[in-house]
Amino acid sequence: MAISNLHHEKQHFNPDHYTEDGFFTREQILDYKDTFDAVDKDGNGHIDVNELTECLSLVGMKMSTIHLTELFEETDTNEDGFLDFGEFVHMLKLRSLVSSEEEDLRIAFNNFDKNHSRFIEADDIKALLISLGERISDEDAAEMIKMADLDGDGKVSFQDYSTFIKNS
Repeated sequence: MAISNLHHEKQHFNPDHYTEDGFFTREQILDYKDTFDAVDKDGNGHIDVNELTECLSLVGMKMSTIHLTELFEETDTNEDGFLDFGEFVHMLKLRSLVSSEEEDLRIAFNNFDKNHSRFIEADDIKALLISLGERISDEDAAEMIKMADLDGDGKVSFQDYSTFIKNS
């Protein structure tokens, strides 16, 4: 699926650089580059989260806004608010590698994160347990957060949650 021939105009682009690990074929990389360039409206070599939404739609990937934002932030390694093509390819690999186990973890995480803040906080734990007929003190809820809060920011991100569950 060639969206355009923009990859031919960019002499510095080497598709073989992105195929060294064997995850994607050269043809896939060229197609992804065409798609990336087509949604990079200003041609600066970077796409924002809105352009990423369009890009993923063109390659047939659909995901929730919350999941898309998380994936964007996870793969924006230089934290500039944009993805360059290398970060985009890395994101496609991560998306392809998401297993059913990971999806199950995300569903469980979202059961806690009812306010869609992308974090589990003590109030989220209390609300879930109360909905299940369990009582828990503020101190116990805070202690549960502390146990799973691997980066010490006082709340549990999906990464914290996933690592905690996998190591339990």
